[in-house]
Amino acid sequence: MRTLRRYPYVDRLKSVDEFRQCTKAQLRGVERLAEHVTVERGEILVREGQADRELFLILAGTAEVTQMGRRVNTLGPRDFFGELAALNRGLRNATVTAISALELLIIGPREFEAMAQIPGFRDGLLKRMANRLRVVDAQLAAAHSQAALSGQDAACHDQPSTSLASLATPIASEVR
Repeated sequence: MRTLRRYPYVDRLKSVDEFRQCTKAQLRGVERLAEHVTVERGEILVREGQADRELFLILAGTAEVTQMGRRVNTLGPRDFFGELAALNRGLRNATVTAISALELLIIGPREFEAMAQIPGFRDGLLKRMANRLRVVDAQLAAAHSQAALSGQDAACHDQPSTSLASLATPIASEVR
């Protein structure tokens, strides 16, 4: 991973849906707090089960998200990941690997705390997380309905931590 010198990328941040409501001054605050890096293809950014606290924003390139070795999502420009770990200490729930060269902003725990005070950033992050939660809730409900139709409903109610969790694993694409 190579750190690049900082240069103005406020316009690129403004293209991220969650940051569109931020003022230029707020985006300059994000720019000052984030570390701008490039990553080569094949580099693992976060590893499932690891305890990290960084938030990543992809400016260019693509990355794959895997859980238990199975691809669950592909991320590209303007996507971010690691917000759960940044907000709440815990183990990463997925591995993210660069599948092309990446240009990223990395926001460490101390910087994240400062950025959380920027209203546009905080509101955008919360909206993105709320949208992801809605999607996952709908997917879990669909998986539960599918299980009920296939006769696995009793198993789901008796042992939700195993039966329903195994149905949800491929649809959970959130990265801690």
